[in-house]
Amino acid sequence: MSNKTTLFDKLASQFKNLGEKPQVQAQWIAFKEFLKSIEESFKSDDLHKADNEFWSYHIGGISFILVLDTIINSLSSFESIWGFFSLAYLSWGIGFLYAGLLIRSQYKKANWENQPHLNILLKAFFCSLFFSFVIVVAMTVLSMTFYFDDFYRFRGTFTPGISSVGVFSEFFFSNWFITFFYLLVWTMLYIGITSRRKTKQIEVDNLRLQNSLKEAELSSLSNQLNPHFLFNALNNIRFMIHEDADNAEKMLMSLSGVLRYSLDSSKNDLVPLIEELDISRSYIDLIQIQFEERLEFSLDVPRKLNKCTLPPMVLQMLLENAVKHGIDNIREGGEISVSAKLEGQVLHLEVSNNLPSDHESRSRLPKGNDSGIGLINIAQRLDLLYSGQGSLDTKLEDNRFIVNVTIPQT
Repeated sequence: MSNKTTLFDKLASQFKNLGEKPQVQAQWIAFKEFLKSIEESFKSDDLHKADNEFWSYHIGGISFILVLDTIINSLSSFESIWGFFSLAYLSWGIGFLYAGLLIRSQYKKANWENQPHLNILLKAFFCSLFFSFVIVVAMTVLSMTFYFDDFYRFRGTFTPGISSVGVFSEFFFSNWFITFFYLLVWTMLYIGITSRRKTKQIEVDNLRLQNSLKEAELSSLSNQLNPHFLFNALNNIRFMIHEDADNAEKMLMSLSGVLRYSLDSSKNDLVPLIEELDISRSYIDLIQIQFEERLEFSLDVPRKLNKCTLPPMVLQMLLENAVKHGIDNIREGGEISVSAKLEGQVLHLEVSNNLPSDHESRSRLPKGNDSGIGLINIAQRLDLLYSGQGSLDTKLEDNRFIVNVTIPQT
């Protein structure tokens, strides 16, 4: 008796030492967090939110497995224990249904798609192992509780002399293995289909982005090379040559810089804010030759934001929109103001301008046309380039049209 006690104490001590190891404790904490996440997912209303295609494949797959298993078992004359198998199939089907939903929830919550392939495979393996164990435990407890004697007699006809423990263990482990296999296949199929869809969506978004950028480039070029724009700029510079040659030379350099920047803008997806500010000042300098005192321009951008990035031509296009749809329609002129601030990792760029007195009859969101890219096109570029995190919002306030651009910084 003392030897058994000593052996038991040694085993208990070894388990205690094993539980005190940092690696084991870390895995235990991770498992408890996993269980907590499962509980939160089970209580969440989002668990059942899925498109019709998912539900059709999910329920259709479970039904197919159950029908196939019923056909196979019918060959063994299982009519005598129909109640046992009915309860077992029902509990298994419901368990598998929710196991698939919970694995799907874990895939999304834990962001599996952005993890290394080995991590994804390990998570899929252990999730399938865990949920298949839970499914079979529930199925075994329910069916064996009500129909164990019937099932025991049924198994005895095939294996005479088999013990009740043997019947129980055989049923449990065989179903655990089969359920684990089915669930692992389901998980890998779901991961594969979801990854393929995401890859296709990324390709579509990239094509849309390239198309949007190309439209922006073409619209920008058509604006910068617009004969009316060039005529006004060159004509004003020509008159200025006789009055102020030095200033005329500066204006000519500004025009050259604006056109060169427009031509080179398609080479980069993002540019520093300081470059956009410099070319926008050159653009405003050219416009002020035409509008003279009718145009006032204010700039409130802290120097610490100079290294922030944004898509090329965005600021200049916003200024063009402010000139065309605002100042150009006001006889006495008005003011264009630009401000920027950084909140966390998001750059907020705001451009506002005065509106004509009859602005109520005008569109609040001007469309793109032959005078330049529209605000809608800019919004589409931001949405595609920043995967929905970038945005463009407009509002009317105190007879001013305000555009706020949100640009994430990485």
